[in-house]
Amino acid sequence: MRFERFVAGRYLKSRRKQSFISIISLISVGGVSLGIATVILVVSVMNGFEQSLKDKLLANEAHVFVRSMGGFFKNYDQTVQQIKQVDDVVAASPVIYSQLALQPKGSKRIEGTIYVKGIDLKQEDSVTGFSEYVIGSVDFDDPELISAAQKKLSKRETLKGGIILGYNVASQKGLFTGDIIRLISKMEPNPANPSTFFADVSNYVVVGLYQSGLHTYDNAFGFVSLLAAQDLYNRSEQANLIQVKASTPEIAETVAKRIREQIKFPGGGLKGVPLTDTWMKQYAPLFEAMKLEKIVTLIIEALIILVAAFNIASTLIMMVMEKTRDIGVLRALGASKRQISKIFISQGILIGVLGAMIGTVLGIGLCFLLDLENDRPSYWLALTIILPVALQIWISITRSTKPVRSTAPINGQEDKAVFFKIGIPVLWILVVTFVLYCVVRPIQIDSRVYQLSQLAVEIDWVYVLFINFLSFFICLGATLYPAWQSSNLVPVEALRYE
Repeated sequence: MRFERFVAGRYLKSRRKQSFISIISLISVGGVSLGIATVILVVSVMNGFEQSLKDKLLANEAHVFVRSMGGFFKNYDQTVQQIKQVDDVVAASPVIYSQLALQPKGSKRIEGTIYVKGIDLKQEDSVTGFSEYVIGSVDFDDPELISAAQKKLSKRETLKGGIILGYNVASQKGLFTGDIIRLISKMEPNPANPSTFFADVSNYVVVGLYQSGLHTYDNAFGFVSLLAAQDLYNRSEQANLIQVKASTPEIAETVAKRIREQIKFPGGGLKGVPLTDTWMKQYAPLFEAMKLEKIVTLIIEALIILVAAFNIASTLIMMVMEKTRDIGVLRALGASKRQISKIFISQGILIGVLGAMIGTVLGIGLCFLLDLENDRPSYWLALTIILPVALQIWISITRSTKPVRSTAPINGQEDKAVFFKIGIPVLWILVVTFVLYCVVRPIQIDSRVYQLSQLAVEIDWVYVLFINFLSFFICLGATLYPAWQSSNLVPVEALRYE
């Protein structure tokens, strides 16, 4: 071991006369540890939330949306085939949808509106994986449900087909599989009485529920077959949107540009140019806001580490003042200014490295516990275990500091000293680990607000390394002034009053 590291290590060890300095050193280590652990935890939670939200969105959304300037595609099959020939396009599906009024069977009033989306099931699955999120039947013409629902209607009423409702829509309206709902597409004036209107009403039976975990869809959408939607909107063999899935979500903008350049609709002019949109543009404000929050969070967490660095600087400055005589002796014995400065730089590095190691382990451990889904012991069990153990450790430490007259051999005293130096810290680590295991659990959140039911965690290992290096250099910078101050002490001045 080098001379500077040896002296630095001895200075950091606790002795009765320097217990105050040692406590401040522990606080400095704790500050660095908590700062790094907090940074890792917060950034991992934000990364996990962003990635989970993105996965949820892309599981329900196409990557590119193609519309016509005229509003509807009259020959959408040909357009779909043309789009499929564009590079990096994996699949495409026609869609027709709009917002309609909803009236459950038996209700005398309209109870809100929903977006009704007409889809071709096979093509929709190739783009969004629709069927994976349906509870119940995915057959819009389920013969058993259609037959049972038709019996509930009067002879003058007809059933247009089946509908798959968003899970939250059904919950709010008290609807279940097999129930009948009315969709009102438009209101037409009554020729006999202009002040009244006729409602264009269509009856559908609920054949399934759509539960994706994404509140936007579960709370606002209903799905019918493409043919039923065309009949509902009086748009035979037409569609007003074509959904496109790219090879990867990140190249959606490139694929949209290729579609605009390569696909031309009949009619020429502006009507011949497709209108494109992407999932990135639709959700750009959301992800920009999350990016801004992440930047602000990183600044705050960097300030936490900076505060810990000030603690290190203050600790070293106090140590330089307290070790003035020692520094004078070392200089008188031939130690150079560089060696003296290295002693205090080494102390700061030791505090920083130890804090970084503890903080990294703590941060990653908390991330692991937040993401671990299993049954945990109760909070009370953790409390009943830690209090007696903490009390016993405190009593053991108190007794070990008192002078004990004993005829025990030196080896026995050494074994006891080794136990207190190694055994008690290990025991503390085990107790704290168990308590964290009991207390830290996955966090449930409101899906209506955050679109997710549980807080997700995703560790960015590159960022973990970056924050460790950053904290190391911050701690190193905190040692420069105390090291310079110690190296400039004059030996004669340091020993004058000793």
